[in-house]
Amino acid sequence: MNKYYYSFGNPFKVKFRQHYCYECGSKLFIVKHRKIVNQNSDEAKYYDFSFGATEVMIGSCEFIHNVFYCPMCKQTIEFVSQINKEDISIFIKNIEKYFNNKGKTISIKKYFENMNNELVEKDSIENIKDLCLLIEDSNMNTYIYRVPMTRKKVWERPYYFDVKKKDIIKFIKENI
Repeated sequence: MNKYYYSFGNPFKVKFRQHYCYECGSKLFIVKHRKIVNQNSDEAKYYDFSFGATEVMIGSCEFIHNVFYCPMCKQTIEFVSQINKEDISIFIKNIEKYFNNKGKTISIKKYFENMNNELVEKDSIENIKDLCLLIEDSNMNTYIYRVPMTRKKVWERPYYFDVKKKDIIKFIKENI
């Protein structure tokens, strides 16, 4: 059987941050994840069966990489997905601090819009449609900054939100 080892995600953030489950708060561990994918299956579209410049693996392949694992929830979390959620939480704190230092009091709350168009605090990653940042100013005006859920165009196509701090700051400046 073909085997392919790969790594994806910021290695510094993986190694030097403490990582906690967004579902239950437990400390996450790094474990090896193995998945056998048949080249003719529906999920094969999420994997790259090529190696080298012109060679292609034929048949099934075992894809091996590291992921975060929550011992309480028994779930695995791709590095990209977990680090993205952590980065968003850091962005929110920094953006609130930035505006509060400029004399504008704002608060930002993070919600997710699920496939039923409901705002929820958490849901399974496969059921989330958008990240919704609810931004409230000192006059109690509320603005919603939406970011669609997307998938990386790499191995296993992990879920993430393409959020840029400068874009959120621009949105807030235009609305508040």
